[in-house]
Amino acid sequence: MSEQQHVNMNGQIQQQENSKMSMGYFYAGKLSRSWYVLGFVLLVLFVSLFIANSAARNKLKAVLRSCGVGVKRIPRVMKELKRKGFHFGGVVVPLIYLVGLNFTTFITQYVATGILAVITTTYFLWECLRLYNPTVNQLYSKHLGFLMRDKERNAFTGSLFFLLGATISVFFYSAQVAIASLLFLILGDFMAALVGISIGKIKIGKKSLEGSVACFLTCFFVSLILFWRVPLGEQLAFWGALSATLTELFNPEFVDDNLSIPVVSGLVMHIIAARLSVNIPRMPDIDQVL
Repeated sequence: MSEQQHVNMNGQIQQQENSKMSMGYFYAGKLSRSWYVLGFVLLVLFVSLFIANSAARNKLKAVLRSCGVGVKRIPRVMKELKRKGFHFGGVVVPLIYLVGLNFTTFITQYVATGILAVITTTYFLWECLRLYNPTVNQLYSKHLGFLMRDKERNAFTGSLFFLLGATISVFFYSAQVAIASLLFLILGDFMAALVGISIGKIKIGKKSLEGSVACFLTCFFVSLILFWRVPLGEQLAFWGALSATLTELFNPEFVDDNLSIPVVSGLVMHIIAARLSVNIPRMPDIDQVL
């Protein structure tokens, strides 16, 4: 290979890398600053929830009262904080996916899908054992019943549908969309429940307008960070957040929102991207990384 050809090849490689970074790609240990901002926000939320759940009951009541939560609502808010605090741990799924894609050559979209599929299948078998074995169900309810809604004591829990939704999202959607749709569920649904139970007054069916606004703003903020460097990223952020909010608000009883929110919002973002001719970044193939 001549020196001129070598220079041209290096120039083409550098141009491809610059093009990827300008379009918002994240790969092989190169995370944009917005991802670190999101990580910091998630860390703050996680620590806040941990502190809230670890605080003495009277101290937590005092904090909620100072935030304007009515006395009659405080028991429900405290129960929801405890339940959602555990469910917030689901944030490790998109975070591990993100870190694995960026800092390892082992985790790819299909490897992540396979791992999630195995976990989902295993958990499904456990749920079947729990539901069809009264002794197991009673033991589970005794020790971990606070994590379940009343309707889940004799039905599949939301955790199973979360794992199923995560598996579908990771398999069918680009990495950024999959991560965004899962964070919509984890953060948006959490804020909708917390705000709706705490201060919600304007009812929309069984939900509240205040909770829905909190859900939309949270999802919009998260998706703006994720799509900050993507052309027309604000459009993807808006429609993704809106679809997640409307799904959470009008989700039918026979479908668990742990499944519907990530699947619907991810599909909407891909449809909007196609309509706007926006190229949503995908992870490069493993040989490109190497």
